[in-house]
Amino acid sequence: MSSLLRLYLSAGWPAQEASCDWILLDGSGHQLQRGRSEPRHWPEAEACEAVLSVEQCLLLNIQLPKASKSRLGEVIRFAVEDHLLGDAEAEHFVPGDKDADGMAPVWVIARARLKTLLAALNSLSRIPQRVFCEIQLLPLADDHWSICLRETSPGDGEPVRIMGFARTGVEQGFAFESADPSAMDSPPLELQLALQAAAVSGKAPRAITLYLAPGSAVDGAAIAASWQDALHVPVQAAGEFAWQEQVRAANEARNLLTQEFAPPRRPQEGWGPFRLAGYLALANCVIFALFVLGDWAWLSYQSKNLQRQMTTTFHSAFPQIQALVDPPLQMQRLYDQQRREQGQLGSGDFLPLLAGSTEVAIGQGKLDKIAYEDGRLELSFIVANTKIAESLRDTMKGRGLSVTLRETLPVKSGGKGVEAVYALRGTP
Repeated sequence: MSSLLRLYLSAGWPAQEASCDWILLDGSGHQLQRGRSEPRHWPEAEACEAVLSVEQCLLLNIQLPKASKSRLGEVIRFAVEDHLLGDAEAEHFVPGDKDADGMAPVWVIARARLKTLLAALNSLSRIPQRVFCEIQLLPLADDHWSICLRETSPGDGEPVRIMGFARTGVEQGFAFESADPSAMDSPPLELQLALQAAAVSGKAPRAITLYLAPGSAVDGAAIAASWQDALHVPVQAAGEFAWQEQVRAANEARNLLTQEFAPPRRPQEGWGPFRLAGYLALANCVIFALFVLGDWAWLSYQSKNLQRQMTTTFHSAFPQIQALVDPPLQMQRLYDQQRREQGQLGSGDFLPLLAGSTEVAIGQGKLDKIAYEDGRLELSFIVANTKIAESLRDTMKGRGLSVTLRETLPVKSGGKGVEAVYALRGTP
């Protein structure tokens, strides 16, 4: 059963901090291990994924015009330029699905940051198949928004700050930060503006669920009560948010590894699931080919053996004949020649050919014309239909005659039936 190592990478990894949180899952998504350690202590796994802290990604919701796949990147860069402080060429964009109004989520991450992460993980032989933002792991209920608060320490001697992020839709959300934990008694400005915009569009949430990061010392219940009074929207404290528990949400999250950052194909992808079936089909083809070749070789051996036997028999019966091309035909002709020398008829003479052909036609048709020349007899029968004409031909062949049904013609003068013309020889 395959295993998956899912890493949580902060903005300071790997330059400022070497350790990170991780979780090890089996092929069914069940947790096997979890911990926090440096890469040398990460458990072995067949696959790897990375969860990025929210400040490393920007999530926009913008109007995207229709564009071909080849021009989509150019269209997105043009559409998001007004939302970025720096050069759009320095960013990697991953669009989501459009809604009915043509609005689409667009994930933005710095190319340099993504290259640094992938280079560091590749050097550790931990090639990630997926990379996604933690905002997609925050639980989300219908007509509810979810918010998570986390304490951060920018550096030694600097005060603790509160940062948070909100998930307002499947692929909608934003991050915010407060310089002073005491300022959290008032809702952040980003949240207030988002609620006002949602109210104008008729998409205001019925309630807001507030989560805290593990180990946080802030009072979630007090913050929820003060925000509710200020926002006039129910705010519910829901305890801690642990990204490790959101296995299903992680499986459904938007992968940021697209275009030039797309991961190499894994053996389980593409034709991987059909590999065993392919091997079995190939083995069957090889066995069938060997069987056909073996059968052909055996039939070829038997044919050559019969040819040798006919040659031996021919030379023993006619030792004076040295040139041998077709033993059965030559033997038949020599046999007919000797019969004629003894005053007997050969198989290609007129009477044997006529007797053998007309006998089978008794009750099937009427003999109309006869012509004979140089061992070749041509007969014309009047029969009821073409099927009977073909049946007569097959019966003559069964009698050892070499026969060809030359043509079938409608009977002239308005008669019924068809005229079947046969050409016969006594020797095959």
